Amino acid sequence: MKIDNKSFWEKSDIIATQEVLQKASDFELYLMEEAKVRASHPIQKIKIFGCGTGREIEPVAEFFKPESIVATDISENMILKCRENLQKWGIDSITETMVMDAVQFNQPAQSFHLVTLFNSMMTYVPEHSARLQIFKNANQLLVSGGQLIGTVHNQVGTPKKTLYFQLRSLLRPFIGVKVGNRMTGFNGFQVPGYYYNASDLHKDLSKAGFSQIKIMSLEAFYQTKGIAYNRKTGYNNLIFIATK
Repeated sequence: MKIDNKSFWEKSDIIATQEVLQKASDFELYLMEEAKVRASHPIQKIKIFGCGTGREIEPVAEFFKPESIVATDISENMILKCRENLQKWGIDSITETMVMDAVQFNQPAQSFHLVTLFNSMMTYVPEHSARLQIFKNANQLLVSGGQLIGTVHNQVGTPKKTLYFQLRSLLRPFIGVKVGNRMTGFNGFQVPGYYYNASDLHKDLSKAGFSQIKIMSLEAFYQTKGIAYNRKTGYNNLIFIATK
């Protein structure tokens, strides 16, 4: 069943899939460590886009021990569940949550030391202008020297997915659409999405005003750790860090 993104994330069975996710992955912890090393200021104020049920808020709070966190999501029901979790984890006093589209969140300027775009939330933003605006919003929100970290779905992964995007790239002059656009989703629902390649992600981050951009696929990340990664079964997401 085809459905729009907001309706998809409001559904109780979709929200339930987010509740079973582990608190933080090893590559997310790596990004947090990199942000801490790069930061020109102590990371005390953090903005989290696409917080969902709050899965990443707890490890972010534990790792950085910030003064405050502002977390937003497009889904009202996700935010309700997130608030329950924040109380359970005992970090509701430092975390402000609100329902808001990331495209609209561009104030206050220069107020945060770190912005996160975890959970591959950008995958569910199919329009290029909206994705670029979110990156620009993130840049505006950061202090000079602030860090942006996140993940996106990759055009290179399982053989079927890789071939799909290779064919779309060859046919682009005829189909006239961005190569990365693809229907995505799960639990029987299909929603419009976008899968990045590393080159286009770098271009968008640079256009949004970021520098010192570092992008790695999960396959490359695990190679640095001496761990084999099976692209036949793994999503092979792109992880990134960039500095304002």
